[in-house]
Amino acid sequence: MGVLTRRQSLALTCAAALWPADFARADDGPAYADISGQLPDLQFAMTLASTGASVTAAHFAGHPVILYFGFTRCTDTCPLTMENAAKLVRKMGAAGQQLRVLFVTIDPVYDTPMVLKKYLANFGAPPLFDGLHGSNAQLAALAKRYGVEYNAVTSADAPDPVAGITHSDAVYGFGPSGKARYILGTLAQGKADIDLVAGLLKPLVRV
Repeated sequence: MGVLTRRQSLALTCAAALWPADFARADDGPAYADISGQLPDLQFAMTLASTGASVTAAHFAGHPVILYFGFTRCTDTCPLTMENAAKLVRKMGAAGQQLRVLFVTIDPVYDTPMVLKKYLANFGAPPLFDGLHGSNAQLAALAKRYGVEYNAVTSADAPDPVAGITHSDAVYGFGPSGKARYILGTLAQGKADIDLVAGLLKPLVRV
């Protein structure tokens, strides 16, 4: 199967057993894995960055969802993944307008809903791109549900706060009914296979 990157290994704590047969590889890690029936349905209750309203997964019913955990002060994988997601939306054309890219902040003290909103505007406008902000308990519950590991500072004025933030970088793809379908590792890679992901997600779009 090959060796996962360090961050991908963390991300797949609960999903590591899902890779055996149905996956494709890229040079710097697995490009994707089909996880249908192997991870729980999309479920959360958090604050939507664009509106400040409390939402649940039901708010996105009928749309394929890309879910990613990161933070706005991240200088590498997070903006790379969001830029690749923006390329994906453009690549999919009209079908791409049905996608919902959700960025879950693991740094809720600094990443207020307004900060999230401004950050995500660099990649796309709501409802295509939006942020999810939650309490520590809400964040921990969602991360645990999908095997995401992270470490974030608890104070906005902590010494060198960015250096103390770490997170796994798995990208999750859900179908329009909220079923987990794919881990899209290629979207967190420098040479992302946008065509591959478009081919995986287009059949999930309801017309």
